[in-house]
Amino acid sequence: MRQSLSEKTTTSTGRGAAVGAVVLSLALAVAGIIDQAGGQSLVDHTAAVYASYGKQPASGLLYGLVYTVAVVNVLLWLLVARWPKAALAVTSVVITAALAVVLLTTSEYGAHLFPALWGVLALLPAVAGIAATVMVVRRSGR
Repeated sequence: MRQSLSEKTTTSTGRGAAVGAVVLSLALAVAGIIDQAGGQSLVDHTAAVYASYGKQPASGLLYGLVYTVAVVNVLLWLLVARWPKAALAVTSVVITAALAVVLLTTSEYGAHLFPALWGVLALLPAVAGIAATVMVVRRSGR
């Protein structure tokens, strides 16, 4: 059975958008590596939150959370790129967005533990994933 040219284009474009989500997920990991190796702005921000309570943040835990979000995102979007199915794409968007919301909203002592930049970096793969999902769903609807 032959596949129409427009169907092939939609499939490859959906895969391309999923690969874009993978790249944006990797950008979060790279930002974490650069920050951990360099200025450690994430640790400084969290240390300021904990300072008045006499506690020191665990930098390994902070960066570990960032890396975990990045790895989960990469794995999800690689699955969508490999098997562009509507249910998988929608599930990936929901999980990716939920992980970003966790980074955006995690707080302790009334202050956010992660600066908004980290949450936005985590949210970018979900935005790219929405584009991939739209393309995959369009293809599935034919």
